[in-house]
Amino acid sequence: MRFWRAETGILLGLWLGLMVLGRSQLFRDPGTLWHVVVGERILSTGRFLTTDPFSLTQAGRPWIARQWLAECAMALIHRAAQLDGLLLTAATLLAGLYTWAAHRLIRSGMHWLLAMLLVALALAASAFHFHPRPHLATLVLLGWSFARLCDFEAGRIPLERLFWLVPAFLVWTNAHDGVLGGLATLALAVAGWGLAWMLGSRGPIRQGRQLLLLAVLVLLCGLTIVVNPYGLEAPRAWLALAGSPVLPRLIDEHGPLWARSTGPMILPMAGVTLAVLLGVPPRRYRVTWLVPLFWLGLAVTRIRHGPLFAITALVALADAFPQSWWAVWLVRAGSDLYQPPAPDPAPQRAGLDLRPALIPAGVVLTALVLQLAGARVPVFGRGWAMLDRRYWPVDLLPELRAYERAHSPGTPIFNEMLFGGFLIYHTPGLRVFIDDRCELYGDEGLLAYAGALEHDPAQLNRWARNYGFELALTETGSSFDRYLEKAPGWIVVRRVHAAALYRKR
Repeated sequence: MRFWRAETGILLGLWLGLMVLGRSQLFRDPGTLWHVVVGERILSTGRFLTTDPFSLTQAGRPWIARQWLAECAMALIHRAAQLDGLLLTAATLLAGLYTWAAHRLIRSGMHWLLAMLLVALALAASAFHFHPRPHLATLVLLGWSFARLCDFEAGRIPLERLFWLVPAFLVWTNAHDGVLGGLATLALAVAGWGLAWMLGSRGPIRQGRQLLLLAVLVLLCGLTIVVNPYGLEAPRAWLALAGSPVLPRLIDEHGPLWARSTGPMILPMAGVTLAVLLGVPPRRYRVTWLVPLFWLGLAVTRIRHGPLFAITALVALADAFPQSWWAVWLVRAGSDLYQPPAPDPAPQRAGLDLRPALIPAGVVLTALVLQLAGARVPVFGRGWAMLDRRYWPVDLLPELRAYERAHSPGTPIFNEMLFGGFLIYHTPGLRVFIDDRCELYGDEGLLAYAGALEHDPAQLNRWARNYGFELALTETGSSFDRYLEKAPGWIVVRRVHAAALYRKR
C-alpha cells in the first residue's frame, strides 16, 4: 500500500477530529478575533500600527502589532474563507505537526499504536491552547527547531544545517513572542554541549571550531529579535508580559498549573516523559533530552507552556525511548510495541516519499476548494465554523449593531475583558473598555479592572461618568452583571445565555 501508511491514518484522523470538534471549541479565545482585525488594518492601510485604535481607556496610547506577520496571514485567510478558513488552517497545521511527531516515533521503532498513545497524551496536555492564533507559529517552529537540535546531537545532520534556524527565527520573531522560548531552547542546548565537551563527556562537539560556530548561530538567532518593524519595542513588550504578576489573576493561560482545571491534563505526559528518562542509563544521556524538563518547569508556573513541553517531549522521546530499559524489556518480551528499526540496505536511495501524504493532501485541498467556492457542505465547506452562542454574545449582535449604526464612530461601550475581541471584530465602530491586549493596559490598569470585578463592581458607575459610556456588556452571572441588575440607573436591554446587555437610563 504505497499510498497508505499508519501516518496517513493518523493525519486524517487528527484532521477530521479537529475540524469536527473544533467547529466552535477552537474559537473560544478573543485573541483570534482581534488578531484578524489588526491584520486587516495593516493590509488595508499599508502601515504598521503604532497607537491603539480600538480602546476607550487607552485611545491613542502607544501600542505595536508585534505579531504582525501572523496577523496579516490570518487576515488574508479570513478574507478568503472567513472563520472556516481559520479553522481549516489551524486543523491542518496541528494535524500535520502531531503526525510529523508520530512519524519520528514510528521511525524509531515504535508500533503506531504506542506512538499514537504518546501523541494522545500530548494532545491532552495541549488541547486547551488550540486556537487559530499566532501562538500556533511558536508551537510548530519550536517543534521543528528542537528536532533539528536533536538530529544534530544524534549525528543525523551536520552542524551547517543548523544554520537554517536563522531564517526560521527571523519569521518567528515577526509572527509570535514565543521566539524568546526558541532562543532559550537553542542557548540551553549549545551551553550543555559546550559543557559536555569541556568536561570530556559524550556529546556532538568534537573540536573548538564547532563550539565557536554554535556560538555564532546563537548570536545570529538572537539578533533576529530586533529585525522587525518596531525594533527593540517588540522584545520589551514580550518581557513585560512575561514578567507581569497580574496576568495570572485575569487570564487562565498565564496561571500556574495547579490552580487551573486544565493543569492535571499535563501530568500524564509529564509522568511518561520522566519514566522514560529515568529508564535511560546515565552514560547514554543526551543534552537535548533534558530540554523538555525546562519547559515542564515553566508549565508549572504558567500553564500556557504546557503545549511547548508536550511537543518537545514527543520529539525527545523518539530518541530517548530506544535507549531506555523499557525498549529493552519490550524487545526481550517479543512485543510488537517496539522493534529496533532495521538498517536501510540502500541508504543512497532513501528519499522523501510523499505518496502517503497524497490522500490527506487531497482531502485538505477539497475542503479548501469548497470553502473558496462558498459551498455549504458540513465539515468541509463554508459556514461550518461558528462562534458558540453559549460562550459568546452572538444573539446580542442585532442590538449591538443597531446601537453602533445609531451613533458616531468611536462611541464608547463598557465590556468585560472576555468580550473585547468579540466587539472589536463585530462592532468596529464602538470603542471597547478593555480587551486581552494586556501590555496596552499595563499592570496598573489590569489591577484596577480586577479590583472592580472582584471587590467593587460599583466602580462601573464611576467609569461611566468618567468615560461617558451608556451601554454595558457583561458576562452572565459576573459581579458586574449582578450589580447592574439591581442598579437604579441601568435597565437590561436583553439577556442571553452568554451575556447581558444593559443601557443607562
